[in-house]
Amino acid sequence: MKTYRVTNLGRFRAAILLTTLAVLGLYAGRKAWGLWRGLTTKPYDAFLFNLDLNTTVPAALLTLIALACFAVGWYLLVELLTVVTLSDGGLQVRAPGYRLFYRWPEITALDVVNGPVEDATVCLRVETDVTTAPASAPAEPEIHDEIAPFLSEADLREDKAARSRARAVRRRQLALLQSRAILPDGRPLPAWMRLLYPQTRHPDRLLFYPALENRTLLLAEIEGHLAKV
Repeated sequence: MKTYRVTNLGRFRAAILLTTLAVLGLYAGRKAWGLWRGLTTKPYDAFLFNLDLNTTVPAALLTLIALACFAVGWYLLVELLTVVTLSDGGLQVRAPGYRLFYRWPEITALDVVNGPVEDATVCLRVETDVTTAPASAPAEPEIHDEIAPFLSEADLREDKAARSRARAVRRRQLALLQSRAILPDGRPLPAWMRLLYPQTRHPDRLLFYPALENRTLLLAEIEGHLAKV
């Protein structure tokens, strides 16, 4: 079993970015709070529907900046604390609040996301038994817009019903796949926590960022396991 974490250089860069985002977010939030309270309102300011335009617009923009700083900082923190573990049974990704585990037969390929450079972001393509349609399920025919006027009402209703069934199947498959992301103690992940972790919303594609320690060795080991499958 081998464990891979973010490199020391990656931690240093993340610390600088997190500190910058914290200062910017606190400053923007403090200024926005003062503007929302009307502390800088002047008698000659322009008003619209009892809103001071000279303070409302800057307050809204500063609020968006503060929220963006919080969101980016949280994603950096999650990436900083993410740990990848390889074992004979499969691959596990752990972060504060959740974990994902996939057996080697479920992993199909490695996809380079950002170009052919050595430190490009690589995405692990994962396919589980819930992502494939049953062999007994027939493929639904497509109805193109140019031939739709020549179809009967019954055919159109059947086509709409088929598309509705296909959408329902895709939603069930996505829900089953998202259930793979669980709490560290094995319990299901609450819905509100899925909003905090982008990986848990699409767990069929695991991202390996350039900041991972010994990333080249990690990718080589995964490719070696894929060659054995």
